[in-house]
Amino acid sequence: MSTCGRISLIGHDGRMHADAVAVLREVRDLLASFRTPSCIHRVDELEGVTDKITSCATELPDADAEHLHQRLASAVKAIQKAEEAAQSHRRNRLTRPISQARFALHTGSAMGAIQVVLEELDPSEIAYRDKLRDQ
Repeated sequence: MSTCGRISLIGHDGRMHADAVAVLREVRDLLASFRTPSCIHRVDELEGVTDKITSCATELPDADAEHLHQRLASAVKAIQKAEEAAQSHRRNRLTRPISQARFALHTGSAMGAIQVVLEELDPSEIAYRDKLRDQ
């Protein structure tokens, strides 16, 4: 654990977890791009995202990182629920507005969970959160 209570980016093997951080940033940016109700039609872009997040979780240091693993697990569940909302959107015309709202809720929740993990790993990520809030 580094000073300031942050998780170190250096693993037990002495190498940086920069790859995991880069992948999480990529996933966060994808999730942030879902801004309008019509974005539910882009659900196919989420294919493989849960595998990427799970892979990143295995690269994080085990010691002192249980809360980060829980955040990433919550992001995976939220993405799965977003995919379910998109399936419901395709199946049932009457509930499409509700499905779009559920999709937005779950993609936003997943993005938030990933953002918290990124901020824990790299304090400079707080600036990105502020940028999102100002949009």
